[in-house]
Amino acid sequence: MIGPLAAVHVDWTGSVKTGPVHALYFFKKRQYIRWDIEKEVLWPDYPMDIAEGWPGLQDHFPGVDLCGAIHVPGWQNKIWFFFQGQDKAVGWDVTTNKVDDTPTPVQTLLPCAASAGGPFAPIYVDRGDSQTVYVFRGDEYTRFTVADGSLPQKSDDGYPRKIGQGWTGGLTVAPLCGVSVNWPNRSTALKNNKLYFFLGDLYTRWDIGTHSNNYRLDIPAGWVGWPQFE
Repeated sequence: MIGPLAAVHVDWTGSVKTGPVHALYFFKKRQYIRWDIEKEVLWPDYPMDIAEGWPGLQDHFPGVDLCGAIHVPGWQNKIWFFFQGQDKAVGWDVTTNKVDDTPTPVQTLLPCAASAGGPFAPIYVDRGDSQTVYVFRGDEYTRFTVADGSLPQKSDDGYPRKIGQGWTGGLTVAPLCGVSVNWPNRSTALKNNKLYFFLGDLYTRWDIGTHSNNYRLDIPAGWVGWPQFE
């Protein structure tokens, strides 16, 4: 599974879109899957073509793979998608369920984000009493504190930092992607504050509260029904 992968946890509250309010999506090449976070399995009939479920999303950068995605509820009411080798992001309006007409420079969205080369891997983390966005790129990461549903015009003090300084336990370079998930049907100890990093054919789970790496496994071993993307 080596290659660009994008993941995003979306809150569709207030959207014209039908279906579950909360959904977890993974994008790879020209396909995507939707993960059922209640049953913790792949939704039926996936993978599907991105062009079918997200019309126009890849039209701004034809032939370029998605490499990251982020949704901060309330932040411009959009999911932001990042593309391999591009310094602009494409917005998807969650209220109208449509793609933006024009891409937006990444530095406009995430000023002072990690400057090291390579794809952007942004992650939104909701701890309940606070919300944070992490942006991984190359061997650096940057942290933004969410306030009133939006990101500030600058990163938190002291960033960017080297990944190895802030994420001990073997994570030293940016993952293919990462996503934070609150599992609704798990016990409190397993439900919240779990962050998943995908690195090649493996994934690792981090406990945000203790900031520790729980394990590293093959993706199909922990994500039952994980497909072969075309």
